[in-house]
Amino acid sequence: MALSEKALKAIRTDSNLRAKLMLVSSKSEYTIKRWITNNSDYLTMSKYINVIAQHTALNESEILEHRKH
Repeated sequence: MALSEKALKAIRTDSNLRAKLMLVSSKSEYTIKRWITNNSDYLTMSKYINVIAQHTALNESEILEHRKH
């Protein structure tokens, strides 16, 4: 699983959402940005999906997508 482009764009463009992810993860903004760039599997953990969903009003099917091999 990976984050959808819609979810990645929301995180890239919304500093408040990045701040919430930083608080939940106890990681720096640099780390969050690196995770976005790499579309890291870390971001598919339920605690991050919940934050993204609550902040953006996207549902889980809009946030996650299957990785293409």
